[in-house]
Amino acid sequence: MLPAVGVLAAAAALLVLTAPHVLTIGTWHVHHPRTALTLWFSAFFGGCALALSAVVLLLAAAVSASGVSTAAGGIALTLVAWLSLGLLGVLLGLLLVTAPPLAESHRRAVRSLGPAAISREPRRGFTLVRLRSSTPCACATPGRSAEILVSTALEIVLSPAQLQAVLAHEYAHLRYRHSWAVRIAEINARCLPRHLAAGPKLRQATLRLVELVADDAAARQAGAAHLANALAQMAQLTGDPSLELRAERLTLRRWPPARRCRVPEPIRI
Repeated sequence: MLPAVGVLAAAAALLVLTAPHVLTIGTWHVHHPRTALTLWFSAFFGGCALALSAVVLLLAAAVSASGVSTAAGGIALTLVAWLSLGLLGVLLGLLLVTAPPLAESHRRAVRSLGPAAISREPRRGFTLVRLRSSTPCACATPGRSAEILVSTALEIVLSPAQLQAVLAHEYAHLRYRHSWAVRIAEINARCLPRHLAAGPKLRQATLRLVELVADDAAARQAGAAHLANALAQMAQLTGDPSLELRAERLTLRRWPPARRCRVPEPIRI
């Protein structure tokens, strides 16, 4: 049983620590962000499942004392098993304690963009909030009372079609529950030792990929040209080069004709 524990632990470490490095080779993940995100988190949860299986086997071995020939070895095995279980409990507690503050921190950061809401319009699945702000921005805040916030500055510089494409992007974040992916990546980075690059890599990749996934969804629903033009406009106003790169990426792909786009009812203007 003990060799099996070692194999499971090694496989878990291999998946969790090497997947972020292996899956960032080349540029394929930029062209297929949804597939990349699925593979990353499949590797992460697969590694967690293997680690949990190793702990269960270790506990079973401690109870039965199989594979141990001495009393001292049995005691050591039992201590290791309970320490592993304790570590698992600590990580689970960290997940439960850290997730709500992360969500609240995001919500406070979003609220700081504008001093007050001009209007709040309930829509199916979220509330559309217009903020008085000189910063052109739009963002989604998930949760039971999900919101999509749009600044007045953004409404001024974008056409209705472009603004609708931006709303489709934010709506995709809510529909696909991207906030959970970001939270898990953030907690994973906090749990791993700081000198390991796997945690920051997964976090950075997740932040980048959820934006690309939302871009693709919005391009199919509201038109790639409208979204690309909106991103280019926002890049000029904010000086954010990542927006320009995302706009350019949209122009390099083939998209369905505009007549086949179907804008979801909740984000129609």
